[in-house]
Amino acid sequence: MARRLHLTRAAGIIAALLLIGAAASVALAQDTALDGKLRVGETVLVPADETIDGDLYLAAGTVTMDGTVDGDLTATGGQVAVNGTVTGDVLAAGGMISIVGSVEGDLRTAGGQISISGDVIEDTLAAGGQITIASTGTIDGDLIVTGGDVRMAGAVNGSIEASGGAYERTGTVGGTENVFIGEADDDDEPSATEPLDNAVGHFVTLLVLGGLAIWLIPRAINGAESALRTRPFLSLGGGLAAIVGYIAFVIVAVLVIVILGIVFGVLSLESIAAVTVLTGIVVIGVVSFLFGMAVAFGGDIVVALLVARLAGRGGMGTRWRELILFGIGAAVVVIATSLPVIGGIVKLGVVLFGLGALAVVAYRAWRGRSRPTVPQGPPAAEAGAV
Repeated sequence: MARRLHLTRAAGIIAALLLIGAAASVALAQDTALDGKLRVGETVLVPADETIDGDLYLAAGTVTMDGTVDGDLTATGGQVAVNGTVTGDVLAAGGMISIVGSVEGDLRTAGGQISISGDVIEDTLAAGGQITIASTGTIDGDLIVTGGDVRMAGAVNGSIEASGGAYERTGTVGGTENVFIGEADDDDEPSATEPLDNAVGHFVTLLVLGGLAIWLIPRAINGAESALRTRPFLSLGGGLAAIVGYIAFVIVAVLVIVILGIVFGVLSLESIAAVTVLTGIVVIGVVSFLFGMAVAFGGDIVVALLVARLAGRGGMGTRWRELILFGIGAAVVVIATSLPVIGGIVKLGVVLFGLGALAVVAYRAWRGRSRPTVPQGPPAAEAGAV
């Protein structure tokens, strides 16, 4: 449980830091803004004799902070070096991260290579490819770290939660140490019956979800099956468009969340920024869940219903006959997508055609609702009457 907890935290901080990195794409035409609070460019240097009274945001190819920040520091770039003093928290993301100075708050960082040789008064959360806590590095709080190669030669006065491909500690730990090395366990190897179990589980899920769809939304699901049967190439195009549209939606939503979060944060509207980010994450999560369900099961249900229609040439008949025929179609889809070698190709085709048919029906429904109602004129006889 503890391992899952710190892995979840690490994944969350990676996502947050990547969002901050994406914010650099809105780089202003000027190198500084907000009285020097926001600084961007190819190279950003805060000299040793400069003291920033408040929070500081840095984004550049090379970021070097040699001065003093009396607040929080957020930095992103190809190379980020914090050599000075930060009285608050540090949030850093980049290709190479170096923490040589003093951080009096929490340190949260993600990057390809991370080196911590300074002092961190509170907790440290680090995620990256290669992470090194040098012998001169000191962390008074806890260390939560995940990476491909983790080397801890410094001093951690709190506890350590670590995971990675490799972990080596030559330093000291004041609290507990929980380390997970990503090696395959014998218990994780798939059993001989696992593919069959997965296929049976998928079939049962299709049967239940398909039965509910036929019962609750018969017009939509039958319309998708009809679109796939009569306009297969349109359905294929709809599937490709749906996937591209989802990716575009996520990218745009992330950029909007980042930009609004930074703007509200700079304006010291932290509560509004938090609500904006939370709302955006919830919206992306809901859309992603629905899209994932459509990819995993929606396309299969539509194709299974098409197979059922073809199998019941004499008509679907009663509701029980319809469900039995749908079960036959679901079995055909599950077997075809579970075949060795070609099963993945078949599954891709099922997703593209089935998801596209659903997209076509959704588009037609939206177009029908958005089309304005044209008022009908008087009958011709009345119109001609004087």
